[in-house]
Amino acid sequence: MFWKIKWRKEVRFLVGVLILIVILSFSASQYDMQTCQKLQVIIDYTQRNRFVDEQDIQSLLDSNGREFLLNTPYKFLNTRQLESRVRANPFVESCKISKKLNGELLVWVGTVEPIVRVLGGTESFYLNSEGKKIPLSKKYSPHCLVLSTDNVYFDFKNNEDDKKLLDLLNFIAKTDIWKAHIVQIHKQKKNLKVYLQLSDTVIEFGDWADWETKMKKIEILCKYILPKKGWNRYEKVSLKYHQQIVCEYAER
Repeated sequence: MFWKIKWRKEVRFLVGVLILIVILSFSASQYDMQTCQKLQVIIDYTQRNRFVDEQDIQSLLDSNGREFLLNTPYKFLNTRQLESRVRANPFVESCKISKKLNGELLVWVGTVEPIVRVLGGTESFYLNSEGKKIPLSKKYSPHCLVLSTDNVYFDFKNNEDDKKLLDLLNFIAKTDIWKAHIVQIHKQKKNLKVYLQLSDTVIEFGDWADWETKMKKIEILCKYILPKKGWNRYEKVSLKYHQQIVCEYAER
């Protein structure tokens, strides 16, 4: 009697599994035959970087008019290839595409986030937080820190000086007080000059090996010295000396 009951349970279980397989197979078949009826492009403008719009993404997906996704069966749409195609755009940071059962192709796009604009004698471009180059855009110009330099070649992976410079640029770009105060840095070999939004004073930063200490000096300068003495009272301020802020009066 016990074996009979156990056998019936096993049969019911097998029948249930077979039914589930049939249902899933039928659903998969129906899903593959579903065609792309609509494209829904969602661009993350959290950082307000409007380098690309929906039309740009549409052109990338349609391979600039050589392919058309609408009315194409799902089974012929390789989402990974489409994602790679969108990510090939230098202004796209990330892309995720999913097929919905109602025939809608959902495309989520994240745009690049530049932290600094590099102005060189031979080339100009943006850098992101990892030091990756981003080309200039005719469509959009983000407001960000400017780094002017004669040498636009950096090795942020292997060169320790370049790594520290990138750390400094990230610190300025991601700290609200410095985003508001510092507008430009000029790099000449291993020396920096810093320019403020509210002052004509040139801050001689020197090298950036100990940039954390020098940024604390600029904080003292902007919080206590310049507001009291006058934002344009000094022509130059040097941070090169240990535990000192050396100010040179402007001629009036």
